[in-house]
Amino acid sequence: MAELYRGYGDAIVLEGAGELAVHHDREQSVVVLEYSVHGRLVATGRPYQNRFVSIVTVDGVTVTRRRDHLDSFAAAEALGIAS
Repeated sequence: MAELYRGYGDAIVLEGAGELAVHHDREQSVVVLEYSVHGRLVATGRPYQNRFVSIVTVDGVTVTRRRDHLDSFAAAEALGIAS
């Protein structure tokens, strides 16, 4: 997956984010963030949209773990590598 999306930042310019939803699990010290991003493809100027989920574990005010997930099909399709 890392190799597949290596050029993501070079190929897509993000212009904004929105649709933020925040979910807390205070017992596990976990915050789940859902959000969308939009921008343009560098090569073609075509619009780009994607949705993300970030799972963040905290200890007090320190982030101890973060995992990010995106709609990989939307990214692959925008980059022209979807099959």
